[in-house]
Amino acid sequence: MDIYKDTSAQASTELILLFGAIIIIVLVAMNIYNNYVVDMAEDIQDNEVNNLIDKIDELNEVIKNF
Repeated sequence: MDIYKDTSAQASTELILLFGAIIIIVLVAMNIYNNYVVDMAEDIQDNEVNNLIDKIDELNEVIKNF
């Protein structure tokens, strides 16, 4: 039996390599998406905090002028 002519496990090996490549692509995509979501959440939180501070300042001015 010649090891170079034996192709009985070729399909299994190709399938394992395909699954490995898909897993790597999914992990990279998840990392990119996670970074995007974290950045977006920080922007939203900063915006909400700034809006809240502005509203509190407006109320403070109204109360001072009362």
